[in-house]
Amino acid sequence: MSSLVPALALATVLILTACSDSKSPAEAGSSALNPFATDASSVLTEPAPPPATLAVGDCFNTDQFAPGVSIDRHGVHLVACTDPHQHEVYAIEGNSDPTGGPFPGDVAMSAIADDVCLADFEPALGVGYRESSLDFAAITPDEASWNAGDRAVICAVHDADFAELTGTRLAATTSTSSASLAPKSG
Repeated sequence: MSSLVPALALATVLILTACSDSKSPAEAGSSALNPFATDASSVLTEPAPPPATLAVGDCFNTDQFAPGVSIDRHGVHLVACTDPHQHEVYAIEGNSDPTGGPFPGDVAMSAIADDVCLADFEPALGVGYRESSLDFAAITPDEASWNAGDRAVICAVHDADFAELTGTRLAATTSTSSASLAPKSG
């Protein structure tokens, strides 16, 4: 019985972690839970190469997604916005750090992304973040892409309850820009 108690405690922690509110800051050490994976239409039947660039208004699915964690740039697959999809790019912001500066770290990149994506949310989508049924996630530079000169923070909207989206969520006045997901050669 005594060995069962720690196992039950661990199971309770895992269940509580998986049910966390995506509109709350993520705790460190989030799992690679993909809440979209429960929908059969979001599962890719054959792997597709990630896009070289993403532009505002592009819709995509991801291989793995965990709320509060940067989207893995290598698992992004473009889809038509008229088809069911997980995410839509609504803003792309360049980080102001100089190209030669050291990588600030994943936690700092996440904080930068939260700030810029939240600031861009209402102007891009036409509704305030707290009033919407949408949440956001970001694609941020990792250390390797940062060292190759990548400074783009790509903000993408998704349904807060992880239902697939169909159509665009962008306000009519949203301007377009693009950012490369491919590593720069040096």
